[in-house]
Amino acid sequence: MANRSSKKQTAHNKGVRAEARELNKKGWNVKADHLRKWPNPPKVNGRYPDVYATKNGNTRIVEIETSRTDDSGQHTSFRRHAGQKSNTQFYGRVVDRGGNRRQTFE
Repeated sequence: MANRSSKKQTAHNKGVRAEARELNKKGWNVKADHLRKWPNPPKVNGRYPDVYATKNGNTRIVEIETSRTDDSGQHTSFRRHAGQKSNTQFYGRVVDRGGNRRQTFE
């Protein structure tokens, strides 16, 4: 978990909310960290992802960051997990100060 200023944490939370809503609209069963509308995600390799979504036997693990360099150890852990499962995808999104998703990374 990254240590963020309150402004960056707000932007992060908006990004998590946007990702969760988008996946939900596409029919995914969504679990999102720190959002009341969705249940908390399960631990993956001992860590909680921001968004964990399942659909038709497939899984998406998503991290939302305010800087590309945040939580690199966590990303490595999620990548490793996804690499061991043929039906699991990990990706991350970097958000701007307004919580708008600006960049995607894998």
